Amino acid sequence: MASYRQRGKKWEYRIRYVDSSCGKTKEISKGGFRTKSEAKLAAGELEKQIYLEKHSLLENREKLIKDWFIEWLEVYGSQVQLRTLKNRKTYVNNQIIPYLGDFKLNQLPRLEYQKFINRLTENYSLGTVKAIHSIFCIAINKAVELEMLTYNKYRNISIKKENDISERKINYLTRDEVTIFMDTAKQCPFYQYIVAITLLRTGMRKGELIALH
Repeated sequence: MASYRQRGKKWEYRIRYVDSSCGKTKEISKGGFRTKSEAKLAAGELEKQIYLEKHSLLENREKLIKDWFIEWLEVYGSQVQLRTLKNRKTYVNNQIIPYLGDFKLNQLPRLEYQKFINRLTENYSLGTVKAIHSIFCIAINKAVELEMLTYNKYRNISIKKENDISERKINYLTRDEVTIFMDTAKQCPFYQYIVAITLLRTGMRKGELIALH
């Protein structure tokens, strides 16, 4: 049987059912309905699907993480920029699938995922680890949206890295070093002097300077 509750101005249903694959009682909930009647209609349809064992939670109980991530990239990859898609494919194929791919989509323990994140921090920068975690959660959230999973249990994972490259002290020249640098630059061809003083006075990157005419 379904139960209903109002959260703010929206309604939510909650359904408890017995998973025939394991005999355990499980729960599905979904909110965002404008009225209780809308929630009842949606819950009724879902209860019917569960009864017929055609609900996506049951249909996908054997789906592996690697199969879902490959499918996710194929179906939703065109919705992002090409560069973003390329990065996602790289991280999925090189990090996520090799370590987590053989877990069933609905059976990857949060602790095992935390161990995966910890291993990443030993070899990659903090920014890269956060990017991989973000990609993983985007795919998991889509599975929740499609009702393949009940919720994303990998949110708020701890991501920490000691002595991360992003936390290192920025190098800079002292006043005396700047004087030596510019005295040397004045002895070089004029265009090299212009390059040196432009970099020094503006703080622009070398790549930005090269693009100037």
